Amino acid sequence: MGSTDAGPARGLVVALDGPASSGKSSVGAAAAARLGYRFCDTGLLYRAITWLALHRVVSAVDVERLVPLVGEIVLLDDGEGRLARVAIDGVDRTDEVRAPDVDVAVSAYSKVAELRHALLARQRALAADGRIVMAGRDIGTVVLPDADLKLFLDASVEERAGRRALEREIEPDSEEGREILTELRRRDELDSTRPVAPLRAADDAVVIRTDGNTFEMTVALVVNRIRRAEAERDGEAPPVEPEAAAPAAENVEPPRDTRPARPPRAPRRPIRPTPIATRLGFLIRLGSLALQGIARAILRIRIEGDLGAVPRKGPLIMAANHASSADPVLIGAFLNTILGRPLNWLGKRELVEFPLTGWAFRVAGIHPVDREAADLEAFRTAMRILEGGQILAVFPEGTRSRDGGLQTVREGVGMLALRSGAKVLPVAVIDSDLAWPRGRLLPRFGRQVTVRYGVPFNVADELAKLNGGAPRDRRAATEAATRLIMTRIAGLLPPRQRGVYADVDRA
Repeated sequence: MGSTDAGPARGLVVALDGPASSGKSSVGAAAAARLGYRFCDTGLLYRAITWLALHRVVSAVDVERLVPLVGEIVLLDDGEGRLARVAIDGVDRTDEVRAPDVDVAVSAYSKVAELRHALLARQRALAADGRIVMAGRDIGTVVLPDADLKLFLDASVEERAGRRALEREIEPDSEEGREILTELRRRDELDSTRPVAPLRAADDAVVIRTDGNTFEMTVALVVNRIRRAEAERDGEAPPVEPEAAAPAAENVEPPRDTRPARPPRAPRRPIRPTPIATRLGFLIRLGSLALQGIARAILRIRIEGDLGAVPRKGPLIMAANHASSADPVLIGAFLNTILGRPLNWLGKRELVEFPLTGWAFRVAGIHPVDREAADLEAFRTAMRILEGGQILAVFPEGTRSRDGGLQTVREGVGMLALRSGAKVLPVAVIDSDLAWPRGRLLPRFGRQVTVRYGVPFNVADELAKLNGGAPRDRRAATEAATRLIMTRIAGLLPPRQRGVYADVDRA
């Protein structure tokens, strides 16, 4: 399985292990896509067999009937090099094999020695051509012991349970959320103590701890480790992903036999939450008027859309594209006074930690988010704002676009819209990237920028009109909701700025 007979085109065989919900599947798929590698989640095979066994009423101890089920499982390429879908009897069962009943039963089936042996040759054959990231729980120790690179993703059980709860649109502190935590603890115990291929990091594996990391940080760490291994094989200096260069991402254990450990990241002190803005106080009005004057003095601003249709009360999600640092001002300073309601924004915690301006940002409704470990708390804060009947202003892309075009987004905004039932106001900021490009200290004077407001809509209602209802599977429903929101924003933008949603006219 080594790489002595291959050049750079072959790539590496990468074993990626970790406990349940450590992120190995999503992170591994994203890293493989970035590197042009194939990706295989072997856990999908075990889930598929478990689902099939449950539906055929085959118990884990009935080995004679269980093992032949392996031949009925077909892994499907999703068109991007990922063996991420599974078919049984010619029917795509990918969503069904991720159901909670499979979560509960999969460990019992996975520990059957005869079943694991039946899958071993199949998994090794997938890796034989190289240039693949294979994820599972025993890849580095059993399936591919001679892999070119072995990685082990790890995180506390509390962090992993929180991630899984949010994937299923469940509040982590709810009774269902606590059940997920209990089930993961049980799963960890079963996986780590089973007599056959117990879950553990290989002796020569690089352990990457993901507590507190954003998804992109962890992906960048995995990509960098693979690139480093490629470069070491070829005698070159490895390129570095910028996300992993940030101090927040340095949460990695190096190989045990070579590199010295870096000091662990110091825990950040708790940060005081911002009160939810519920009315336009004097300071918000004054600040909005001042920012309006500054913006009009620098830019030619045009506002379009029927703002009379925007609700004056009740929860509302204002979702906009993000192409320039000017966008929050161009939206917030004007919309506050037009609606007579304050916007509540999620912003990086550093904004409210500045000694001189932090108080002003809090008054303006900026709610601090720790981007190093904030996925759960940011979601809770957003839900509190909407449950309070207020306006939540979000840029679903998270960061400014590099070229002004819409970027691919994660499903947070769709999840919020479905969970809260709030209406969504799509907003397009047009040409702000030309007026104040990334990397430029000051905006260009005299440029025209248009802020175009769409028609508020309820996501669940619109999905019902388009598809006869939101998909039953929660993940599919969240993806559909997010795409609907982003295509509504894209429909307000000129073709130049539609980016990855350029097919909006066909959506």
